[in-house]
Amino acid sequence: MQLIHSFFFATLLSTGLVRALAPRSSINGPCTGAGGAPGACISTSSCSSGGGSFISNACPGTPDNIKCCVKTSCGSGGDCRWTSQCGSGMTTQSGLCPGPDTFKCCIKKPDDDGSTPAPSDPQGKLPGLSAVQTKRARTIIARAKKDFESSQQKRACYIAITTAFQESNILILANSNYPSSLEYPHDGVGHDHDSVGIFQQRASWGSTEERMDASKSAHFFFNALEKINDWPSLAIGKAAQKVQVSAFPDAYDKHVTKAKKVCDAGW
Repeated sequence: MQLIHSFFFATLLSTGLVRALAPRSSINGPCTGAGGAPGACISTSSCSSGGGSFISNACPGTPDNIKCCVKTSCGSGGDCRWTSQCGSGMTTQSGLCPGPDTFKCCIKKPDDDGSTPAPSDPQGKLPGLSAVQTKRARTIIARAKKDFESSQQKRACYIAITTAFQESNILILANSNYPSSLEYPHDGVGHDHDSVGIFQQRASWGSTEERMDASKSAHFFFNALEKINDWPSLAIGKAAQKVQVSAFPDAYDKHVTKAKKVCDAGW
């Protein structure tokens, strides 16, 4: 009996029937690309011509020319996803992604003024920022929402993130000339007088512990901002300079555009 079973299995193997009976991924079905990115099992030629990139072994059971196709950039800051994965606050655009009709470019819905907000990174990072910078920026955004009424919150965020870009690149900096600052968690080390933290605040702003805390230092910044007459109507770079009183008053202006993208995406 065992010989019969062995002979039967060998026959199936030689005719390719075993492969036919094996589990198969669906052509035009979902797959997972590098880094967990959503993809579609389609022909490599369709993937390449559609601007995507493909990986092997993610669509088991399909013909050799069917591989997992991923396109991480499409439209205005979007990425290709299955329509079921494009959640609230998002919208889809057709004709920008290779594969079936349900695999589309997923982007953020336009703002009320018709502009498209800059998207967050799929891993949660804000536009142009590292994971550490994103964490600090999100703390500043949360503080803006806490310290201001709704009509002023985003403007305050624009000013604070603009300032943070210039002063520390949105990092908590200790100071090599101020040894006590090195005792607190920090993302880097500066050396300007006794300035520490994201906003490079000197000792007159508060204790070392407070200035080395992202939320508390942002609170100090916002308190100073609120004391400036008509701050919401000032140019963003000028408002930042009014708070910081920098020796380089025009230095903030170059950061305004990217600061807006960070605040809009993190809102």
